[in-house]
Amino acid sequence: MEADVFVGRQTELADICGLLGRAGHVTLTGAAGTGKSRLALRLAEPLERESPGYVHVVDLSETPDDIVALSESLAAAFDGGSDGRERPGAPAGKSANGARGRSRLPALETVVDSLRVNPGLIVLDGCDRVAHTAGILVDRLLREVRGVRILATSRQPLGFPHENVYPVEALSTADAVDLLITLAGDKLGGADPADLCRRLDNLPLAIERAAATPDPASPRHGALCDTLGLSHELCGVEERLVWARLSVFSGGFDAAAAQHVCAAGDLTRGQILDALSDLTSSSVLIREQDDRGVRYRLLNAVRRYGAARLDELGETDETRRRHRDHFLALSYQAARGWREDQLGWCRRLQPDLPNIRLAVEYCYSRPEEVRRGLDLIACLWFLWNCCGRHDTGYALLQRGLDLEREPGPERSRALWVYTWMLIQHGDLESAERTLAQCATGPGEWDATAYISHFQAHLAVARGDLAEAMRLIKEARVGHRSAGDLVAGFLPTYIVVAAALMLAERYEEAVSVLHEGRELCGSCGDYWTLARLDLLLAQAERILGNTTAATASVRESLRGARLFDDTIALVEGIETFAAIAEDDGDDALATVLLGAASRARGTVTAGFRCPSMLAGVLDRSEARLRGRTDEKEYERLVEQGRATDLPTAVEYALQGVAATGGRTPAEDG
Repeated sequence: MEADVFVGRQTELADICGLLGRAGHVTLTGAAGTGKSRLALRLAEPLERESPGYVHVVDLSETPDDIVALSESLAAAFDGGSDGRERPGAPAGKSANGARGRSRLPALETVVDSLRVNPGLIVLDGCDRVAHTAGILVDRLLREVRGVRILATSRQPLGFPHENVYPVEALSTADAVDLLITLAGDKLGGADPADLCRRLDNLPLAIERAAATPDPASPRHGALCDTLGLSHELCGVEERLVWARLSVFSGGFDAAAAQHVCAAGDLTRGQILDALSDLTSSSVLIREQDDRGVRYRLLNAVRRYGAARLDELGETDETRRRHRDHFLALSYQAARGWREDQLGWCRRLQPDLPNIRLAVEYCYSRPEEVRRGLDLIACLWFLWNCCGRHDTGYALLQRGLDLEREPGPERSRALWVYTWMLIQHGDLESAERTLAQCATGPGEWDATAYISHFQAHLAVARGDLAEAMRLIKEARVGHRSAGDLVAGFLPTYIVVAAALMLAERYEEAVSVLHEGRELCGSCGDYWTLARLDLLLAQAERILGNTTAATASVRESLRGARLFDDTIALVEGIETFAAIAEDDGDDALATVLLGAASRARGTVTAGFRCPSMLAGVLDRSEARLRGRTDEKEYERLVEQGRATDLPTAVEYALQGVAATGGRTPAEDG
């Protein structure tokens, strides 16, 4: 059942009309259920109403794949029929079967002669089975009939010279929700329509099928199974096998991952690359490219269909194990690569977070594999602690450490990462308990320097500055002797500077921070550099060096933004708010405090503000309240609370909030 409802697509309609006007032909391609046919007919309907007989619709979905059959189907449309589909605005006429009595040659010649007298628009719908042959037919019509317009729909291009292909994608979320609510109405109950549309890939056909069921929110209605069966049938043996094996991915993947996961049995890596190309051409795979390279993804329904075929083949567990092995190997490579290319590996891994999580889940589902899961998580310590993925890493570490309680190098590394996360959360008691479990002896991985390092962190938090300096000195010696510069030695500057600032030795702290900044810059440790810039801004502010403080906090925000380091970003806008308040820009300071309050409750929920910064903010807030009208203060705070973190960061970088206020400090 197809609903007689059309939502959105105004941009697509305008684009396709423009292409038809300029080039005379367009092939609409896209995955099953994207609404290619509906879009083509929507475009044809007003043309037929304005000029009856101008549009000829031919449904080729059941037509045999030969030029004669296609020609006869087309000829039948000129008698008023379209192989069972009504022409827009016209009664159904004779079907293609009724034209089979004609001699073979005249069928196409009749169409050509008719079009030469009265060129119109031909809609060739459902060319999936006959794409190549339909391409031959379209090419001939375009060469022989001046002024004819041809609009085709197919999951793959027809392949004739100079073909204009227009990919049809899923609906926007807003349009998908509009369509679902229009069709399903009260049947949705309390279900979130946006979430349901996301699970249905925002595909019009899937939404229509779901809306037609008694319970649209049920995930069990298999909305696209029948249409995906045709796509599967049209694939070759190798393409079907690759499709099935690709179903183990979550989200997107690149060609290298696909080759590793799919290469088994007789399938070679070259055959897999060919299959990726063919599956993309037939709209089973979606190909996406940005400055990070080319990635592929399967729509949810397409993935589910492939997973069912993989189960039938009995290959699910083996393929999931290869998937796990690929991402475990990638984590080892990333752990080594972080030292030389922090930004590159941060950007490289972000799109694969769903696959990393899936690989860990595979390990956790098998008692004998839990250590491998912990190993994978520990290798990617920087992703959780430096690149803004705290929640994912925190949850996975907690589960893994609960599942694997026997001592070992994998558990020790995981405990080290977990301790760091707890320190950043401000959960010092849990951090101390976790740190006490770390192994300290020789073996595959010696945690001694890191234990001293984190003990120094905890001593600073307790205010025991002498102990903190003793411990961080031990840690520095250990890191240096191990040659652990980026992950170990350079971050010790954060602890040293924080200890000096708590002792109110701000000028010494500034000197140490400048030394650390130079080393970080020369070694390519841009994450630690951003954290040092943040501390430098706080120290310079206390010393009254407003211009230097402003420049440093902006450098920190720029660096932290590259890594999506949400902790540093939130503390950065808080620090900038204090600087703005010092400098008399009360409106900007208040908006930023409101934005930071929102971020503390959402983006960095569960992370405590460092005590030294919290005291600064309390004093700034008290002064702002004291010299601002109460209603105006609340208005500015609410404006800040309505501001997301990226926008608040931009306010600080530009020195301008939506209120129009400016900081006197120059944008450094």
